[in-house]
Amino acid sequence: MALRDTARALEALPHTALKTAADAIVDLAEQVGGRTMGVPLSATYKITGQGAAAIATINGKPTAFWVWKNDGTSAHVIGTKRGGKALLLKGAKHPIAPPVVHPGTAGRDAWRQVARAAADLAPEAVADAVHEAVS
Repeated sequence: MALRDTARALEALPHTALKTAADAIVDLAEQVGGRTMGVPLSATYKITGQGAAAIATINGKPTAFWVWKNDGTSAHVIGTKRGGKALLLKGAKHPIAPPVVHPGTAGRDAWRQVARAAADLAPEAVADAVHEAVS
C-alpha cells in the first residue's frame, strides 16, 4: 500500500512542486511589494499543463502598481476631481491648489527582486516536494 501511495505522490510531483514554489513566491511578493498608495501588492499564479509539461505563470497584482514600484514614474501633472479647489494634504503646512506637477519617482526594482529570489526559492520548493512525496 505504501508503494502505491508513493507512486501517486510522485505522479503528482510536478504540479505539487510548482504549487509549493508558486505559494512561496506569492508570499515573497507580498513581503517585497508592501503597499503603494495604500494598495497592498501581491501576486497570483496559474498552473497549466500536466506532468513534466506543467508551467506556473506568476503575475504581480495589481499590475500597474507593480510597474510603478519596479520601473518608477516619469514627471506628470496631477489634476483634481474637486473642481480646482485647494486641498490641505496630510503633512502639508499650507493648502495645495491643483494642478500639481509631480516630479516622478525612481523605480525600486521590486518585481526584479521577486524574480531573483524566486530563482532560489523554486529549487528548494521542488526538493521539499520530492522529500514529502517519498517520505
